[in-house]
Amino acid sequence: MKHIYFIFIFFFSILSTYSQTYNTDVEDIINDVNQDSLIHYMRELSGEDSVTVNGERTLIEYRVSNWGNDLTADYLKEKLEGFGLTPVVQEYSSSGKNVYAVQEGSMYPDEYYMICAHYDAVDYYCADDNASGSSAVLEAVRIFSELDFEYSIIFAFWDEEEYGLIGSDYYASQAASNNDVIHAVINMDMISWDGDEDMVVEIHSSTLANSDELADYIVNVNDIYNIPLTTTIEIPGTNASDHASFWYNGYPSALIIEEYHGGDFNPYYHTENDRIAILNMPYFHEMARLSIGTIASKAVPSIQTSIKEIDLLAGFQLTSYPNPFDHETNISYTLPDNSYLRISMVNSLGKEIRVLVDGMKQSGEYQIKLYADDFPSGLYFLYSQTTEGTSTHKILIN
Repeated sequence: MKHIYFIFIFFFSILSTYSQTYNTDVEDIINDVNQDSLIHYMRELSGEDSVTVNGERTLIEYRVSNWGNDLTADYLKEKLEGFGLTPVVQEYSSSGKNVYAVQEGSMYPDEYYMICAHYDAVDYYCADDNASGSSAVLEAVRIFSELDFEYSIIFAFWDEEEYGLIGSDYYASQAASNNDVIHAVINMDMISWDGDEDMVVEIHSSTLANSDELADYIVNVNDIYNIPLTTTIEIPGTNASDHASFWYNGYPSALIIEEYHGGDFNPYYHTENDRIAILNMPYFHEMARLSIGTIASKAVPSIQTSIKEIDLLAGFQLTSYPNPFDHETNISYTLPDNSYLRISMVNSLGKEIRVLVDGMKQSGEYQIKLYADDFPSGLYFLYSQTTEGTSTHKILIN
């Protein structure tokens, strides 16, 4: 990264809702999408790894609505809270719960872009369908929650997609009744199977609500930022996922999916054999980068000029001694659970100047020696981020 997540130094303007140009900040956001982080979320959502929910260590064994899906909803709610957002659990029936959160825009707080996926399933595991899309939404939350955007962003997880798009239809019809201004919806459903390794992504769209223009925009993001996917637009696209709920309520929307029409669809779909071991992780990574990059480009990153101390990382502890220091300091940190971890050093202007840790880490205690001979005297920050949240720690070089 050239800049830390929540600092931007480059203005970005667009000529119309669907026009775009290259933006260094959007490229930085795309490059921040981390494969280890995506895998971590997918393993938790598909029941491969245990999670802490409601203060207890447990396993998400399944996400089937009519078997009882409250654990998954609670997991998503706590994830959103961990990144400083205020989640809404939308209980639209006795069996259905949507979970979503809104990150308010700095210039247009009442105008929205949405990135979404359904979190329910029909069997055990169901990693591709649709822990993959839900994991990519969580990765968007992880990255976006420390940024400012001109437009508000909705992060949404739909329930009961498998029973007829029930959750998303409820939300979309309510939004239309309230005259909510949603400029575009990116829906991700099954984004991690690429059996023939041809890196083809299908973008399912429609002429409804100018959704065909949104599909063209996604293709342009792929091209402008050199994402190594081969794009194909399907018009008319399938109406068998949650984007269709927004088509029918007058909102531009598109589905990003593996080859649903192209002959390389997951053969383990809707079975307990849909597990992470059979999936293509580099392809999953690029699909998430395309989806997240599209929303980042649409919502427009905006300048924020100050660093704020934050601590949203439960159980994570980081200390340094001595502090202040002249030439070197010892950094100690404790990671409560196995997790993706990134620790970077930024200066008082928010520019990232060194990455200390970046990758999956086992739970435990760690030490790092930081040498400061190359840095001028002044105030710096250690910025720590896991899949659970973020924190900062001040250090002072004499």
